[in-house]
Amino acid sequence: MRYAYEKIIPGTDRSFHTIDQVGSVIACVFHVHPEYELTYIESSYGTRFIGDNIGMFDAGDLALIGPMVPHHYYNSPLDSTSDRWGHAKVIQFKDDFAGSRLFDLPEMHKIRQMLKQSAFGLTFPREMSQTARELIRELFASKGPRRIILLLELLEQLSKSDYRCLSTISGEELEVKPDHRMNGILRYINEHLATGQPVTLEKVAAKACMNPQSFSRYFRKTTCKCFIDYINEIKIGKACHLLINTDKTIAEVCYDSGFSNLSNFNRHFLKVKKMSPKQYRGSYSSVAAPVDRKK
Repeated sequence: MRYAYEKIIPGTDRSFHTIDQVGSVIACVFHVHPEYELTYIESSYGTRFIGDNIGMFDAGDLALIGPMVPHHYYNSPLDSTSDRWGHAKVIQFKDDFAGSRLFDLPEMHKIRQMLKQSAFGLTFPREMSQTARELIRELFASKGPRRIILLLELLEQLSKSDYRCLSTISGEELEVKPDHRMNGILRYINEHLATGQPVTLEKVAAKACMNPQSFSRYFRKTTCKCFIDYINEIKIGKACHLLINTDKTIAEVCYDSGFSNLSNFNRHFLKVKKMSPKQYRGSYSSVAAPVDRKK
């Protein structure tokens, strides 16, 4: 496996790293690092890649990513509404940030268990996300020992929630090596899909200066997914956003997310989400009515 390797160096007065990332989009390539990472999305929406999982993220999304788990957050520039639309708060820490044996203590059992599961990437319920948001905002505004106290409190709260794993492959199972070429390929794919342009194996292989057969093997080895499944999962991610946040018909969502016919869309949606588009929209309608964020 080959991904960009991020070197994280906390300030000399800090035991862990925090990033308040603000821009027109979230600037994030497909990368790995040896630290745990907790990412809270303040605003924007797009596609999230963690391990071999491809899913939609939105404002309020909260994920914990274990060491050396490949991950990437992608916003389409076409969706951006301002130079501050892409906003994420990121906390990166090692397991010895507060002492080499801290998480070996009996009282840390639940946190230790959660950190072990983060090798697959974890996502948290929205109720937990709301609780975590306030702790994260306070942590970012704090200095000194209070930062450590708040991070431990945050991890305790998360460890007691109903979190779930995202990836089917753990970071421990991956042989990670730097590969900057794949980031260019993924950027090409995402940009073309965002603008409604067709993305074929032949076109992307040519962009990578490879023949289709060789590129197909390279892509599967690097991302743990075959090319067509990757394309369809990105389209399904966009469809999920449209189903939740707009009042467009299922047919409109089908074509706006890049599928050419309704039966093909329904089949792929069922394969990825284990439910129909109508059922998916219905599962969210009781929480909040769809709102078109582009209006």
